[in-house]
Amino acid sequence: MAPPSGTQQRRDARPTSSSTLERLSALTKTAQFYWWVGHLVMLGFGGMYYLRRPFGWQAANWYYSKAYMGAIISYVIVIYKTYGPPQLSFTFLQRLMMDENVEYLMLAFYWLTQQAIWVSLLPFVVFSLFHVIGYARSTIIPVFFPGVPDEIRRASQQPQQQGLSAVAQLSKALGKWSSDYYIWALRHVGVWEVAVVGTWIVLGAVTFQTPLLAPFFYFHFLRLRYSFSSSTREAFGRVRRFLDGKLVSQAAETSGAQGVVADVYIKIRDYLSAMGTNMQSPEYQQQQQQQQRQ
Repeated sequence: MAPPSGTQQRRDARPTSSSTLERLSALTKTAQFYWWVGHLVMLGFGGMYYLRRPFGWQAANWYYSKAYMGAIISYVIVIYKTYGPPQLSFTFLQRLMMDENVEYLMLAFYWLTQQAIWVSLLPFVVFSLFHVIGYARSTIIPVFFPGVPDEIRRASQQPQQQGLSAVAQLSKALGKWSSDYYIWALRHVGVWEVAVVGTWIVLGAVTFQTPLLAPFFYFHFLRLRYSFSSSTREAFGRVRRFLDGKLVSQAAETSGAQGVVADVYIKIRDYLSAMGTNMQSPEYQQQQQQQQRQ
């Protein structure tokens, strides 16, 4: 997930003499505005899906599909803005496959075309929450209240001055909340993707509740994330340490079925660990080798 702060739209936050309607009209002509709308759709419909699901999954699935459509719109826009029109070349394709936005676009499209899996939507909702907050603070609020950025800046430089306006207080509070919980949320989303979604899909395939190809597709996604994302590698490490503490350490003190489960787990863990080492990006492998030499 890219940081939620909107660096490209900072200029729009400066006070101008133009009217609110003119500023809003200019904003709606930018691609980044519709990127934000896509995340807003994901956040709104994703939240409604979780609120409606306890009262009937069939009615809730309408919100589920609309939420993923919003995510797809956002990812398509940011990918096009980054790489431009598609090119028929191996280098271009390689660059795309290394981009986390492309990886999540493929995943969102896959979930949209499959039967609803409620655990799959949560990471996208969390991502969209921070993107919506970041863009709202840097661009949407200044469109309607152009003086807010300067007001917050003056308050940070002169803490002794009188209090901020209600809108400035809201913007400042949203910024503080986002900065305080962004890293925390990113870590927990990574664990959720590895442990909860992965386990749910495997169990669903075994019990024929999800397509048999779903685990293969999802684990290919995790392979790409493990190869190029340090946060995903950290999530795998956290899950491994938790399972080692629950299975391996306790199995050493007992025998029987628990020992068999621990042996199976160790074999699977070592196999996945070896496979993960082989998939790591060359940059990461060089970094690890340098750390070992030190």
